[in-house]
Amino acid sequence: MLINRRTFSLGIMASMAALGGCTFPSASGGASPKNFLLLMIDDLNDWVTALGDHPQVFSPNIDALAASGTVFANAHAQAPICGPSRASLFSGLYPAQTGIYGQIPDDQLGAAVAAVSPTQLMPQHLRGHGFYIAGSGKVSHQGGQEGMFDEYVGRVDEHRGQYGPGPEQRMRWFDNRTHTDWGAYPDRDEDMFDYQTAAFGAEFLRRDHATPFMLALGFVRPHVPWYVPQRWLDMFPLDEIELPVVRENDLDDVPQAARDLAAVPQMPTLEWAQSNDEWRPIMQAYLASIAFVDHCVGMAMDALRESGHADDTLVCLLSDNGYHLGEKQRFAKMSLWQHSTRVPLIFSGPNVQQRVYTDPVGLIDIFPTVLDMLGLPANAENAGRSLKPILASDAVMALQPQVSVFGAGNFAVIDQRHRYIRYTDGSEELYDHESDPMEWHNQAANPAMAEVKARLAAYIPAEPAADIAA
Repeated sequence: MLINRRTFSLGIMASMAALGGCTFPSASGGASPKNFLLLMIDDLNDWVTALGDHPQVFSPNIDALAASGTVFANAHAQAPICGPSRASLFSGLYPAQTGIYGQIPDDQLGAAVAAVSPTQLMPQHLRGHGFYIAGSGKVSHQGGQEGMFDEYVGRVDEHRGQYGPGPEQRMRWFDNRTHTDWGAYPDRDEDMFDYQTAAFGAEFLRRDHATPFMLALGFVRPHVPWYVPQRWLDMFPLDEIELPVVRENDLDDVPQAARDLAAVPQMPTLEWAQSNDEWRPIMQAYLASIAFVDHCVGMAMDALRESGHADDTLVCLLSDNGYHLGEKQRFAKMSLWQHSTRVPLIFSGPNVQQRVYTDPVGLIDIFPTVLDMLGLPANAENAGRSLKPILASDAVMALQPQVSVFGAGNFAVIDQRHRYIRYTDGSEELYDHESDPMEWHNQAANPAMAEVKARLAAYIPAEPAADIAA
């Protein structure tokens, strides 16, 4: 789908208006919210219909949440992979500050952050202000870092895999270096980790709470393997699947460093998926995974409405990174292109306006925003900025380009129109999303774009921290 920023924004507002009758928490005057519900979704890309980038996505609960609050339609993860993205979100620090560029075990996260900053992770910071902290599922990279929660329920049947349950043998993709696979499994929703996470969240929300709380629910779908019960796959008949528009020679004008960085030989390639008639089954499984996790979001939101806490609870829904489903010839995250870094980000609840905001923001902004919306003192260590002026009023904030990093020394800088990428060897890419939303035409060598390159390159840190894993 080729759209410019104006039709993109108008399309979102029209769809949100159509959903306006949904009874989700919505903006209200008065006191700040006192509780915080964080809904983290793993590898959910920008197809959700709150953003409008794939017409067959079925996500009525996410749509309703979007219609009740603020959608950040140009939000980006600070890293296009789970571990560093979540570390940045919870620490409020950029990967270039902490040196966390790759996956990091939960038991090393606290020390890595403490080595560069006195800040606490967001849940611990809220605990210091009297909040009761509860969580379930994949919140930090491996689930729940020790000391992060007062109450935490992990993924059930961990011995069957981090993203299970799964069948005894793989169904479609047999490379053991990745969880990637797809198909119908198990038979019941109740056996899925995300259902269990949502059930815990619903039970928690229905309790009486004497103190303010933060509840973090980490859903793993649509992270691979794309296993869901058959009924979710049946919602998307294979012969009706609409495939993304791709360009056969899309990688011809990108530098070798880009190809090397984005190479994921353990994952299917587009060529393999096409020659084996698996592109539509992969799409079906990904769409079904979105529909399933949306159902789980609905379980939590239903409980919030029924609990009586909706009028005093700030809700934030996000994904930790994006995902390619054939674009750029790949099925993966882990690149600095649009489909890897752009993510859903939605706020709803008391004092949150119903609006769509299209200037760039980042997951780095969540920590300071939550503190501000809850009426708590700012954390001086936060590298991002509070988005409360956007949430609580019709304000427009000064433009702040977003910086994403994948691997030490590889950076993408995104503003309201352009994406500039620079790799460790100095090679570059530059895309104009107004004329080239699919990032098909690398303009880095165009002399007419020299000023744009220089302006965006200024946001790349001059002395980024060394990779702690090196």
